[in-house]
Amino acid sequence: MPAVDCTSSPGAHTVTDGTVIEDVTLISPERPAPLAHASVVIRDGRIAEIGTNIVAGQGAARVDGRGRYLTPGLIDSHVHVGSMGPLDDGAIAAHPELLQAYRAQLPRSYLAFGFTTLVDLNLSAGAREWFEAAPAHPNLYSAGRAVRVAGGYGAFGPIGNTTDAAAANVVYESTQAKNWPPSIDPRDFTPERAVARVVAAGGICVKVFVEPGMGGAAHWPVPSTATLAALRAETRRGGLPLVVHANGVDAWRAAIGAHADVLAHGLWHWPGDQLGTTPPREAVDVIQSAARAGIRVQPTLQAVYGDQTIFDASILDDPRLLDVYPGALMTYLKGREAQKARLAIADEYRQAIKGALGPAAPDPARVMSIAPARATATLRLMLQERVKLLFGTDTPSNEGIGNPPGLNGRLELARWAEAGAPLAGLLRAATLDNAVAFGLFRELGTIEVGKRADLLLLGADPLKDVAAFDRVETVFVDGKPLSRASLLPAR
Repeated sequence: MPAVDCTSSPGAHTVTDGTVIEDVTLISPERPAPLAHASVVIRDGRIAEIGTNIVAGQGAARVDGRGRYLTPGLIDSHVHVGSMGPLDDGAIAAHPELLQAYRAQLPRSYLAFGFTTLVDLNLSAGAREWFEAAPAHPNLYSAGRAVRVAGGYGAFGPIGNTTDAAAANVVYESTQAKNWPPSIDPRDFTPERAVARVVAAGGICVKVFVEPGMGGAAHWPVPSTATLAALRAETRRGGLPLVVHANGVDAWRAAIGAHADVLAHGLWHWPGDQLGTTPPREAVDVIQSAARAGIRVQPTLQAVYGDQTIFDASILDDPRLLDVYPGALMTYLKGREAQKARLAIADEYRQAIKGALGPAAPDPARVMSIAPARATATLRLMLQERVKLLFGTDTPSNEGIGNPPGLNGRLELARWAEAGAPLAGLLRAATLDNAVAFGLFRELGTIEVGKRADLLLLGADPLKDVAAFDRVETVFVDGKPLSRASLLPAR
């Protein structure tokens, strides 16, 4: 049977094959309003028909949508599936079985919270293989390895040989020649070669780190203006979005000057008062510049909110963690061994804060609350200036318990809503706008005939309350229905 959209066709239409989601309220961001009493037909993993007069006949699988809401599956366009999150190196060495359990559950945890598509912005070696080996997993896209400079963020250690440099996807900067081994030919590490490595890895975008360290306080080297311009030219030739890691005023200026497509973080570093949370003129200016340039921004609020768990482990009492981590991992995280590791990390942060702010530095927990407050304040400014926003979480942004996969996205949704983001815009940022920004629109982002059937069946209206995303009942991935209960860890 051919694919049709029979929304306005007269008469009943009986479908005798595929899956039919009947009598549901369809909410898709390209529509001016929800479509009540809709039916959606899925065949061969794709949306085949949409209408208000379709019923499931004998031979078709029927899904009752009465009183429920159907949206596109959510897209998190900033994740790091290969990062080990709650397990540090010591825990992995001592308990390899916990790493295995974490990896086995991680793809299902994303699905359980409604995320059917992920974009990994710095895909680590081997991560795709174990991720996609899971029987149920989101569709995974990536930027391959992010581009960085020798001695800078993500490439602090010495580069031993050509293989190491290629694996790290570094670019040569003449100003950093001291960090460059004489045995490695710089001509193999131009911006053009860096983009080629991303393409060879199947990347759908190119990411580059512009991270001077704590807003410039650490003085890490960053890509030069010429390197950023060369990356921009090469990504345009290849039709790839250029994504820039930037979270401070100077890094935002560099990214805007390079005509980046996406800023991979919000804004929480700026000059002046180190403890102030009111955005200064410099922050307002770069936000307005991003708005005028049409650059998209991933605010990643929860990345910095999650860092507060370094001094406050109360998230371990959140019952939703039981929907994220296997029981054995939860037992470990609540035990003495993990607590000891967390205390050691907290002490490292205390020393770093004293080093940056001096011996009279405020309570470390208060210092850790500054970046979240700044990120929320600047998101409010972005909403006022109509900056194009994309939903991404940077999960997990650091080792530790603060950014649990899947749940972190749910927390990010709440942060946006608390900052005043309209719920329709929030849904659009996590579906259609992400699909457009990363070149996935032909496949994803809306509920339209011909697109991949990655869908969410919710028990509440997401245009009325962000808490509707706590009511995920069924997740469809490539047309296959998965009950949320089937995606949760065994308890």
